[in-house]
Amino acid sequence: MMLGELISQLDQREISADVLATFDPKIRDAITQRAGTLSMSPPDFIAGAVREFVDWADDSQWAQLLTHMKKAEDPGLMAVQMILFWVVSD
Repeated sequence: MMLGELISQLDQREISADVLATFDPKIRDAITQRAGTLSMSPPDFIAGAVREFVDWADDSQWAQLLTHMKKAEDPGLMAVQMILFWVVSD
């Protein structure tokens, strides 16, 4: 799935569940916990976090992201995974 298409669908429960399922349990739990702390559902948190990155990321962050995307079998999924990993690693 292309990145733009994936981003536009992240607030759908089934899409965000599919994305969460690709993470190791520790990261998955951190995403779910961060969503709960903000009184958000995981799909809303995931969609918001990714959209915020798209709006505010600097050139260095985009360069890192694009490097990982170029090497990935599914570049859209890789981008979302990297963004969410960075969000919960702060």
